Amino acid sequence: MKKFFIWFSLSVISIMAIYTAYKMSIMTAASPTYEGIAKIIVDDTMTKTGAVNTVTAIVFDFRGYDTLGEAFVLFTAITGSSAVLRKYKRRS
Repeated sequence: MKKFFIWFSLSVISIMAIYTAYKMSIMTAASPTYEGIAKIIVDDTMTKTGAVNTVTAIVFDFRGYDTLGEAFVLFTAITGSSAVLRKYKRRS
């Protein structure tokens, strides 16, 4: 039973991989250029950000807001943890 499950799983994964590779080859043969959101990002990068390099624009301009949010969450977590875990000195 264990061997059957292993072979069945490998067969399903193999069929899915072959199907995906086949569909990708059809899609790239039909339209060799990028479409959809990739086209919007690549074409409008210069006008929206003023950056010449698309990767730099995405990392530093678009993802900068995400990084700022993550930094705020970390700062809040550290501040809250230090407020809860600090030791109080008793005044005599």
